[in-house]
Amino acid sequence: MHFKHRLRDATLAGIAGFVAVICLSYLKDWTHFMVLSAPMGATLVLLLLLPSAPLSRPKNVIFGHLLTTCLTVAGLELIPDPLLGIGLCFGLSLMLMVLTDTLHPPAGANPILIYLSGAHLTPLDFILPTLAGTLFMVGFASAYHYVFTHRRYPFGPKVSKTRVQDDTPPQPAKPGTAAD
Repeated sequence: MHFKHRLRDATLAGIAGFVAVICLSYLKDWTHFMVLSAPMGATLVLLLLLPSAPLSRPKNVIFGHLLTTCLTVAGLELIPDPLLGIGLCFGLSLMLMVLTDTLHPPAGANPILIYLSGAHLTPLDFILPTLAGTLFMVGFASAYHYVFTHRRYPFGPKVSKTRVQDDTPPQPAKPGTAAD
């Protein structure tokens, strides 16, 4: 890719990342719970820069984060020891994301983040921010790619309105046809 195109794409992604993080920060003021975290930042990187990667599918983003968050919230209630809880919830999160076909690497950080935060919140105070944040990011990525990269997220490239030329080379005429 030509440097000029890389610079344009990098600048657009940087500006989009700035806007998304600001929006997520303001969402905290409107909803009164924190929707921005390190795993959400890593998710934004995937959605803005690798939108067609299998791990960036909306199903993986939303359900990967929800699955790991719900599992860890349950783990907080059942396993008060943070060392054992982090390890068990992290391992189970990986296993369940693979089994449910919702693997999303940034979501793997949720058990670590939740246990290390030491927060004593109700389960919904963990789950609702995760849901709000992931839904926002998927919607934001859809709008960003449609407007600026001319690709549809999560469905791949836009279909051009101009007819695509057939790339197959012309076949030589058969002997005995009108071309002879």
